[in-house]
This record gives sequence, structure tokens and C-alpha cells, in this order.
Amino acid sequence: MTAQTELESQLPARERGELLVERVLETQTIWGLMGADGWVMVDSDTQTCLPVWPDEASVAFWQRKDLPDSKPQAIALDEFTGTWLPGLKKNQIGLVLFPSGNLREGIVTSADELLLQLTDDDE
Repeated sequence: MTAQTELESQLPARERGELLVERVLETQTIWGLMGADGWVMVDSDTQTCLPVWPDEASVAFWQRKDLPDSKPQAIALDEFTGTWLPGLKKNQIGLVLFPSGNLREGIVTSADELLLQLTDDDE
């Protein structure tokens, strides 16, 4: 874990969300957390969500002690936008962008909203 990753993990949730989009577009990779029983999901107030991060090191600032066998897993951006996001939308699964810290807070968004951010060439 680098000092930069530690500082980024302490940014406000909205800034971490923006950083995630920038970094994913730059690296063409997004990161999730694979547990013993599949991808780790979390419950927000209203729906089940898939947490995602901009890089492997960022996952460590959220990784939970109650999931000792979980490991960061990379997903290629093309696969994520072409397969994952449509599937998440169909199953009404939200996304938590770059959750971090003890409160595990992050911006909750929809598959459609994240797809727009990841495919908007005007930014």
C-alpha cells in the first residue's frame, strides 16, 4: 500500500467516486472483491450493491475481517461495461464506488449511471 493510496482512501466519498472513474478509464481495469462464495456484495439502505475500486491497493482499505478468504480481483473494462453492467441492471444490483474506511462509505450509483460515466468521451 502506497502513501498515495492511503491518502486517496481518505478522500470524501464523492471525490473517491470521481477518482475511480478517472483511474478505471486510464487503466481499463476495475477491481472487485472475490470471496469464498463469489463476488462480495453489500446492502445499502435500499438495495444490494457490488463494491468496486480503482486498483488493487485501494481494496485493502476496505477489506473486511469477516471475509478473511476474500481477494481483490481485476475485471477488464470492456467486460465490465459489456457484460457486468447490463447484468447488474437486470438484477437490480447497485454499485458502491470506492468504499473505504471503517464506515465502508462510498457513493451508491446505478449500472446505467456508471456506464454513462465510463463511456462519455466528452470528459
